Amino acid sequence: MTEPIRPGAEPPGTPGGGRVLRADARRNRERVLRTAQRLFATEGLDVSLDEIARRAGVGPGTVHRHFPTKEALYLAVATDQLERLIAEAEALAATGDPEAVFALLARMMASGAENATVKSALTAAEFDLRTAAPQVAADLTRHVADLLARAHAARVVRPDVTAADLMALVAGAFAAIRHAGAETSPDRSAHLARLIIDGLRP
Repeated sequence: MTEPIRPGAEPPGTPGGGRVLRADARRNRERVLRTAQRLFATEGLDVSLDEIARRAGVGPGTVHRHFPTKEALYLAVATDQLERLIAEAEALAATGDPEAVFALLARMMASGAENATVKSALTAAEFDLRTAAPQVAADLTRHVADLLARAHAARVVRPDVTAADLMALVAGAFAAIRHAGAETSPDRSAHLARLIIDGLRP
């Protein structure tokens, strides 16, 4: 029986876990994350850590060193996606586009569709990224709020919309995507995003 990840604790295998990874170790970790994300999306959650190691071209010990349990890998994949969304938010902020918040929301919903299986696993295991990876989740929310403030200043979004509203709408979209399961196509997810974004405009 594996030890569960404690909410609020640094997820195993993360760069912030109190040790600095060598360059080759960082590359291996990234390779495992990318491979796991692809396999979870295409083959489901039953794929083993050893199979992920084989497909990533690393030894099983490398995977287990970074991610001692499959739950730790689920959490790392989901956290990695949040960090990628933060990077996209920063790039959007740099454009100065007052409608950048809409582009970020669309990307967040697309990410939810791409990683629906992982998010379902975290939900089933009662993991909440807001408590399991609070700093990353807070950073993303802050970027959403900053882009929303710019949209408000340009009057391209309804004046009564708050950052909390946007995060709740994204969470609702994630729930709809998870409920639809394999039937949710990228086009369907994009359609949901357009419906939500159209409702946010004044």
